[in-house]
Amino acid sequence: MKADENGSGNAHAIKTGKTRSITFRLESSIIEELQIEAEYRETSLNVLINQILRRYSNWERYENKMGLLPIPKIMLSSMMEEVMKIGKENGINDIVVFRNSLIKELSQTAFIFLKDFVLLIKKNYNLLTVLEVLEQYMKVVGINSDHRIEDDGKHIYVIQHKLGENWSLFIKEFLILIFENLGKVKVDISSTQNTTVAKVFINL
Repeated sequence: MKADENGSGNAHAIKTGKTRSITFRLESSIIEELQIEAEYRETSLNVLINQILRRYSNWERYENKMGLLPIPKIMLSSMMEEVMKIGKENGINDIVVFRNSLIKELSQTAFIFLKDFVLLIKKNYNLLTVLEVLEQYMKVVGINSDHRIEDDGKHIYVIQHKLGENWSLFIKEFLILIFENLGKVKVDISSTQNTTVAKVFINL
């Protein structure tokens, strides 16, 4: 099989940088499965293989090194609820205070972990590289996100996680830590049960 990132219809690959051709030998069954998947996605086999290799190069090769495990969304969405339930059953009266304290602790742990992960992938730790890694992560795990810049220079980040209110609160605390510590700026964050929106003035 010949992999050529300059294949027809692959405008995205052309935009991402220089390309070159290289030949691989793959099992016929693998090629057939990939061809079926490419047709399902209404794209070319060449584009699909480039996407797979890009995902491995940008993300998956670091997962084992950092001890990351894939967790089903249903488990993540129900995990916090179960913790709240157990807390209430064990005599915690103000469950909201308990939840907020837990979320703050979790966001601090995630923020500390993030530094090592970003350094491993980007070799540089700052607001820009952190945001780039987070964007890569959301693409890999299937979280919808959008980033746009308004006319006044304000950056708008929309994260549609579909994991429930508790995770909206976690993402809010996590983003506050990122922007206030790395960008030295205040961030305006609003959220619904499944979506978090951050508005901030930053220079990237």
